[in-house]
Amino acid sequence: MKKLLSVKKVVSMLLVLVMVMGLAVGCGSSSSESEEDTSSGGGDNPEAFTIGFPWQTSSTDPTFVSIENNVKAAVEAAGGELVVVESDLTADDLINNVSDLISRGVDGIILMPASDSMLATVNQMCTEAQVYYATMFRTINDESIKEEVYASDYFAGGCNEEDETAAYDIVNSMVEQGVENLCVINIAKGDTSSDLRDQGVERAVEETGINLLNTTYNITAQTDMTKTIESYIAAYPELDGILLAGTYCDAALPTIEKALSDHGMDGEIIVGRIDFDFTMGEYLEAGSFHVSYGGQQQIDPLLSTAILVNKVIGTPIVEDGPFVQVCNYLELTSSEEAQEYLTYFLGDNAVFTPDEIKESMIKFYDDSINADTYQEIVDNFSVADVAQRHEGMESEE
Repeated sequence: MKKLLSVKKVVSMLLVLVMVMGLAVGCGSSSSESEEDTSSGGGDNPEAFTIGFPWQTSSTDPTFVSIENNVKAAVEAAGGELVVVESDLTADDLINNVSDLISRGVDGIILMPASDSMLATVNQMCTEAQVYYATMFRTINDESIKEEVYASDYFAGGCNEEDETAAYDIVNSMVEQGVENLCVINIAKGDTSSDLRDQGVERAVEETGINLLNTTYNITAQTDMTKTIESYIAAYPELDGILLAGTYCDAALPTIEKALSDHGMDGEIIVGRIDFDFTMGEYLEAGSFHVSYGGQQQIDPLLSTAILVNKVIGTPIVEDGPFVQVCNYLELTSSEEAQEYLTYFLGDNAVFTPDEIKESMIKFYDDSINADTYQEIVDNFSVADVAQRHEGMESEE
């Protein structure tokens, strides 16, 4: 009897041992599969993160609204949260905004610098706080500041445009349409983009031999815009071209068009502007507005933010130093193109959907994404491209 119990005991122990080994193998298999899923990215998102954005949220200009929409899309595509603070976009206010955002504990900051000089301060603040930052719309002309900024581990990079080339090209386009005597309105001296556009205008004027009658800066109020146009008309009877090279004045183009119309000169003076305007279509159709270079207002902040997001979540587009992408200006000369721009660039949707951003711009989800990927996106970008990709989505706006 004792012997029989011993045999039963041994058999029981063997069965338990087999079960334990089976569980161990099962657990090992599950762990291996889990690790495999993690390494391939799966459907997971990066750890939670926040991006700060100082912007003029009080503006009702559809372009300003669309810029915020595109920044938000790039952040949310990777599962992040956007923290927006009101800014008047001056250098002093932006520095205060950056300080505020750092104190709120954001992981990154995207901003449009008002000048090169302010970047030295922002760079120091972000580097000391170990907060990544990126810039949009602006290059850095001051070589000493550029060297200092690029040396920081916390400058992610961003986007800018060939502002000088755009100004040069649009003046030549206006000359081809008959302009010989030109007045120019620009943002402000000392603004990086404004200075480069001045240089492009001056180069085109010198090469074509036309007359640059006047350049006016820093118009922010519609009443001042009206007075400026009226002063041009009074002072320069030979005036045949007005270039709006840049402005922060709301409804700038309608204000210019009304001033010309009030003096019976709409359609007689060639009008062009850098930076697309939501009212362009009606004036192009009426023949009182003639050419615009723009389209960068949406793709630049989107790509700039995507570059920052990649840096923040630990998958930088380039391993060493910042990544800077140059975006192209698009030329628009027809009311049909203007309507597509209005529909697909200035609605609630960004120029790339969160899914498109996730698949083509966020390296966490596809480690083959690199600098060439971003260049290809820029090369293929156009009003027609966005209209084709987002056809049928306009009803969601």
